[in-house]
Amino acid sequence: MFKKNSFTRPVILIVFGLLLGVGMVAGFGGIAKLNMAFGQGGDITLGGPNPNIPQSATLESINTSFKAVAKAIQPTIVSIKIKTESPKAKPHSQNQDENNPFKFFFHNNPNGGNGDEEGESPFSMPERQGPSEGLGSGVIVTSDGYILTNNHVVENAAKKGGIIVKLTNKHEYEGHIVGTDPTTDLAVVKIEATGLPVAALGNSDDVSVGELVLAVGNPLGLESTVTTGIVSSLGRAINIFDEVRAKNAGYSIANFIQTDAAINPGNSGGGLFNAKGQVIGINAAIATSTGMFAGYGFAIPINLAKIVASDLIKNGHVNRGYIGVQIKAIDETEAEALGLDVPRGVRIDNVVKGGAGEAAGLHQGDVILSVDGHETNESNQLQGLIALHHAGDNVSLKIWRGGKEIDKEVKLRPRTDDVASNDKSDGDEDNRPEAKPMKETATIDNIGVTIRNLNSSEKDKYEAKGGVYITNVVPGSEAYDRGLGIIGKVITAVDGKQVKNVEEFENVMAKCKGKSIGMNVIDDKGDARFVAIRVPKD
Repeated sequence: MFKKNSFTRPVILIVFGLLLGVGMVAGFGGIAKLNMAFGQGGDITLGGPNPNIPQSATLESINTSFKAVAKAIQPTIVSIKIKTESPKAKPHSQNQDENNPFKFFFHNNPNGGNGDEEGESPFSMPERQGPSEGLGSGVIVTSDGYILTNNHVVENAAKKGGIIVKLTNKHEYEGHIVGTDPTTDLAVVKIEATGLPVAALGNSDDVSVGELVLAVGNPLGLESTVTTGIVSSLGRAINIFDEVRAKNAGYSIANFIQTDAAINPGNSGGGLFNAKGQVIGINAAIATSTGMFAGYGFAIPINLAKIVASDLIKNGHVNRGYIGVQIKAIDETEAEALGLDVPRGVRIDNVVKGGAGEAAGLHQGDVILSVDGHETNESNQLQGLIALHHAGDNVSLKIWRGGKEIDKEVKLRPRTDDVASNDKSDGDEDNRPEAKPMKETATIDNIGVTIRNLNSSEKDKYEAKGGVYITNVVPGSEAYDRGLGIIGKVITAVDGKQVKNVEEFENVMAKCKGKSIGMNVIDDKGDARFVAIRVPKD
């Protein structure tokens, strides 16, 4: 008697096999290299030769090739056991908001033990005292012992004896942290060993949705586990870096490859491989309501990981370049207000004083359409592209400003330069004495907002030469629906025109009936924002 759905397995095997065979038509034997010169030092080469995997169109040979891929890549993934300084220390997976469906997935045993003791399950949490232990994974990227993993795997490790790296041949080594980058959740660990098997590093820019992938790691203490699936989506921005943003002035880089290959706690830092046996991502997070695999995992693109790893190995830190702008993706109303045919690009809400963007002549309200020819329609896309560059590098931006496209060359600066402030103005303010306006307050009924003139203390607080202060937003109004009552305090410009007082605001609004307009708004923290509003005809 046939079992239910028993016919599906050979069909799936044929489809997977054919996909694998097609994926292997590309040549092998090349060396995945990242040769980058830093300062006066030499080049750094990460990754090894592509696995020697047989190719054939027959089903039997395809199956053999599939097994060969798994066999070739398993030795390049290590198990990383962590012991923390304090029994109270917890990895990210224990600290996150329980309502957040996205989780880092470092396998943590808060009471000690790793599940290897006789009679003990790797899924159990035995009750005993002592430093907590956890289990993650890593990818060998050089034959002399440099291993790429997640920052959240190693960040709480004890300084002495806190990291033990175990190879697939059961050899164990004490590891030490070379450097970490919380902004991307990456880290490099070093062990004293030579002749190690090295993972081939692919090109994450070539990854496509639907592509067959394999995830390798140590889920739930089950060492050297291989699972398979496809790439489900690219460029995912997931809410996983709240703690990092809080420590890093609101900045993090989240531009993930999404996959349905089964990954669980313990897979953190392991590799996501393509059908050629090349690493295309470093597994970092899962979407789950239970803490276990629920269908979707997320990996850091290997092209970004290469840059970070090379910097950490070379310098112990990342020499990342920044434009120095606050950005936001554009919706339909904002696109109309800015004169764009369709929602595209990311809008600059604020240009940081002293930053690279200011030096290049970028303005608040500009829309960045592309970086070096690559479209940027989401904030995380722009951040991911810039993260591939170092401070001092030049990038070419295509900007939408005033109804037309212009080109800007930006020389990236380190973040310390970007956040530095200075007192010089852009020189385009009208510094003549301003006559006291006759009208102090007004209500703009068609959008549902009440405003008044700024007083001198508010001008100092918001560093504004003029503008109007929002005193009320009517619930359910256009202004309310566009978030003006939540994020806005002071409006300094409407439809591209500076407004210094209530009368000027009313005059501009009277000419904008029936169209979408943009407003430059300063929030209660003093940060500049852009808010688009559709003004009714009546």
